[in-house]
Amino acid sequence: MYYHFRIINQHIYDIMKNIFYTSFFLSFAFFLTAAHAQNYKARCMPFVQSPHVEIVATYEPLRYDYSKVSATLERLHQKEYGGRLGEGHHINGLSTYNLTTVLDFEIEKKSFNDGVTCYYPTDIKLTLGIKDPIIYIARHIKKGTCAYEVTLRHEQTHQQINIEVWEHYLPKIKEQFLETVKKYTVAGRGQDDISLEAAQESLQKKYLAAIEPLLDEIKAEIKHEQIKLDNQENYDYEQSLCE
Repeated sequence: MYYHFRIINQHIYDIMKNIFYTSFFLSFAFFLTAAHAQNYKARCMPFVQSPHVEIVATYEPLRYDYSKVSATLERLHQKEYGGRLGEGHHINGLSTYNLTTVLDFEIEKKSFNDGVTCYYPTDIKLTLGIKDPIIYIARHIKKGTCAYEVTLRHEQTHQQINIEVWEHYLPKIKEQFLETVKKYTVAGRGQDDISLEAAQESLQKKYLAAIEPLLDEIKAEIKHEQIKLDNQENYDYEQSLCE
C-alpha cells in the first residue's frame, strides 16, 4: 500500500510539474510577443503622424406618414417594441427611427530595411446619427381634431426623447473613441505578412468594439425613457383630453 501510494504521489507530482512548465513557457511566450509588439510600435512611432479624426453627429429630417391604417401601425408597433399597448386602446400613431454608426478611414504602411513594417490609419471619420425618423399617424385621424393634436404631440415627444438621449451620450462616445484611436494609432510587425485590408479590418473592429457598450446603453436608456410615456396611466390621460 505504501509503495502504491508513493507511485500515485509521484504521478501527481509529474503532472503538476508539466502543468507548471507549460504555463511558465506560455506566459513567457506571451511576454515576449507583447514585448516585441511594444518594440515594433516604438520603432514605428517616430515615422507616423497622428491621424486626423473627425466625429460627426447627423440627424435626418423628421418625416410624417398618414397613409397607414391602425392595424398596420399595430403590426409595426409589435415589431419595433414588442407590442406594448395600453388595455382598451388602439394605435393612432407611431414613431420609428434607426441609430447608425459609420466608420471610414484609410490605412497605410511603411517598411524598413530591418524587416519592420508599420501600419497606421489616416483621416478617420466616425459618423453617428439618427436615421429615418418617421412619425406615423393613422389615416382615419383627421388633421385639426383633438385626437390628431394629442397623437401628434405624443409622437413628437417620442422623437424628442430619442434626440435628447443621443445628445447626452455623444460626448462619452467621442471621448471613448478618441482614446481608442490614440491607443491603436500604429501597429508594427516584424515582417510584411498581412495585407492592408486585413490590418484595416483589425483596427476597425477595435475602434467599433470600444463604443459598442455605449451604443447598447443608449438603446436601453431610450427604451427606459419611452416607457414613461407609453403606459396605461398616460394612455388614459391622453384619451380623456378628447372626451
